[in-house]
Amino acid sequence: MSSFRQYLPDDQQKQNIKTEVVRRVLYDFFISAREDDYFIRRKINETVSAEIERWRSERSFPLAEDYIRFFRKVRRKIPSASDSERRYILKQIVELYMDEIQGHFSPIIYRLATRIVPRGLSFILASITPSSIISNLPHLPDVDSHIIISGNKDILLKLARKGSIILCPTHVSHVDSPVIGYVVYKVGLPPFLYGAGLNLFSNPILGFFMKNLGAYKVDRKRKHDLYLDTLKHYVSTTLEMEYDHIFFPEGTRSRNGAFQKKLKMGLLGCGVRSYINNLKNKSPRPNIYVVPATFTYHITLEAESLVRQYLEDTTKEDWVSYKDEAFVPSRIFEFVKRFIELDMKLVVRFSDAFDVFGNPVDEDGNSLDPNGRTVDPKRYVLKDGVPEHDSQRDAEYTKELAEKILQTYRKDNAVLSTNLASFVIFELAMKKIGETDEIRALYLLEGLNIDYQEVIRYIDIAKNKFNELHQQNKVFVFYRVNEKTAKGILDTAYRVFSKYHERPPFRITRGKVKIENAPLLYYYRNRLTNYISLY
Repeated sequence: MSSFRQYLPDDQQKQNIKTEVVRRVLYDFFISAREDDYFIRRKINETVSAEIERWRSERSFPLAEDYIRFFRKVRRKIPSASDSERRYILKQIVELYMDEIQGHFSPIIYRLATRIVPRGLSFILASITPSSIISNLPHLPDVDSHIIISGNKDILLKLARKGSIILCPTHVSHVDSPVIGYVVYKVGLPPFLYGAGLNLFSNPILGFFMKNLGAYKVDRKRKHDLYLDTLKHYVSTTLEMEYDHIFFPEGTRSRNGAFQKKLKMGLLGCGVRSYINNLKNKSPRPNIYVVPATFTYHITLEAESLVRQYLEDTTKEDWVSYKDEAFVPSRIFEFVKRFIELDMKLVVRFSDAFDVFGNPVDEDGNSLDPNGRTVDPKRYVLKDGVPEHDSQRDAEYTKELAEKILQTYRKDNAVLSTNLASFVIFELAMKKIGETDEIRALYLLEGLNIDYQEVIRYIDIAKNKFNELHQQNKVFVFYRVNEKTAKGILDTAYRVFSKYHERPPFRITRGKVKIENAPLLYYYRNRLTNYISLY
């Protein structure tokens, strides 16, 4: 409840949430059991098999052995258990999931993360990057000046006073989670609930903050109904209690640098469910608003490992695996250091707001039809004048919403020097070798030389074409790109890449642009695919 809650659920509220989620899950299962005598027994058996298999493959997880013992014990009990005993076992499993899912929130750590850490980080970085001190005198370099918050942030503040918010950022890096939490704070809103992959909680840096800032755990390797239903009811319940949420609907970080073609609609569908429940319960603020946000980085912390993983998955060949940089503290520190030292910007662009059906919403919270006329969203969920759930209908609404979110990602994508230069060099290289298959071409691009002046000429052409799209509100050209000449764009990209990556995407030598790391060039270029034709 952005307008009234300062922090996230405390211990008593968490217990209330747990009780309500357990009640909802059991109610759904018991309804199904009325038509199928073996339903509960079958679902418990499915759950037990899935859980034991899950943790056998990942015994290094701290609770893996405890989970295996618990579910083996359940498996022994099921054959002789009575109906009431099976229902009690079902309740135990849901409670186990809720204890894992629900996060902890520490107001002290929140104040540390939003006020003390950024200032301390700025001081530390200033002390080891003298060039930053000289260029920024009389001010020390600070994190805030490198995070550019743009777009419709004012509408986000207004809508937060009228209903619950689902903020939907793109997912580029593991850095996204702390950044979006900090951005929410800087915009003037209290902390949001957000889901994070179970593996991230073992991250030595990110894990500390996630464990204390309300992140709830999402185990993407669990695919069985009981776990997924528990997770969805948790999200729905907290939305109805007016706790705002951050969803990453792309599901996982983009491995190849491009936008995902489809969004994960499981948790996104909780918006419609919660809205209908709010209407049923006559909530004074039933509306739920969906606000996409697009992240654009000059460089990505874990670009090297992400693209190598993508290529290995795509080709089934060994592309020399790299350890995920997000789990290496020294690489995280190096990333932030270079980010400040090179005066790079992270652009976070808030987009248009939607209702849970994909209709645009004005600053007063009114849903609008394609002609800009106000519509009553309740009409989408009424049956005989009463709001009702309809899984097939509601899934279609969520699908329409997902399409609108994808469209906003593309139009709010920021054109930066690094991705613009990478786009042009990659396109010129593909034309030079005469290959149409991009993955196969990567073998041929290593060491390829392209004329420097040709690159400069086509950067200027591409810049003009992207500016035309900017005028049509189809992409966002960052102001610094327009301030630079084509040579300045290429030089900036080369300087940034070479300062962070041991093997940058390209090098500039003797009037040539030489491709040094084709997979990285491919990764950074992909952010601008399918916008323009270079020729």
